[in-house]
Amino acid sequence: MDYHDLLARLGEGSAHPGGFSATLQLLDSLSLPAGVHVLEIGCGTGRTACYLARQGYNVTAVDLHRHMLDKAVRRARKERVDVRFIQADATALPLPDHHVDVVFIESVTIFTSWRRALAEYRRVLKPGGLLVDREMVISGRKTELMSRRLKRFYGIRTLATVSAWKKRLRGCGFSKVEVKEQSRTMGKWGVDHDPLREMDMNWIEDKNIQRMSRTNDRLLLRYGKRLGYAVFAARVPTEAGTN
Repeated sequence: MDYHDLLARLGEGSAHPGGFSATLQLLDSLSLPAGVHVLEIGCGTGRTACYLARQGYNVTAVDLHRHMLDKAVRRARKERVDVRFIQADATALPLPDHHVDVVFIESVTIFTSWRRALAEYRRVLKPGGLLVDREMVISGRKTELMSRRLKRFYGIRTLATVSAWKKRLRGCGFSKVEVKEQSRTMGKWGVDHDPLREMDMNWIEDKNIQRMSRTNDRLLLRYGKRLGYAVFAARVPTEAGTN
């Protein structure tokens, strides 16, 4: 069992700083035009994807974890919303070029090969399309031991500063790169109630889950002050060479 299996078993649909409340605030600040095609990458149990569909957006949602997607499909049925769910890797999206207006991501890119992921985000976006990505960033001193422990437990593949992420986005062909929100600490996950959360109830007696939960708490306590997060927004240029 890895960290993502843990989230799937617990039915956690907003495992990022601020939780679902922060997601709603971010979406409200974006003021997306009505009816645009939104691709959510790393949709988890589908909470955000279903919310977007209820607002009238055309929604495609991707996740690599089958157990997560099964719960997302059941959520969409219960909410009676139309979301196209696809099991796929963020670095190999089974979608045509220039297919969506918005790519929306929260705490996914750090778990991927970032060059390949950013290239895929750009490929599937239409010219002028918007990328919005909330990711963990380094805000304090990074040590080799810290990196090794975080990568081993969470499966993180990259830990970088805000300035490094901005440089990466520009280097991968995005323009108008900006930081919509930034914090030097991870803050607290939201505790908002999810009425459709589908938790595997045998977790209470599962020693692996209990052990992993304790490890998660210890890592955040030890390294949380050196970790923050940022929300990046960027555009696909409408013309070649536009920055």
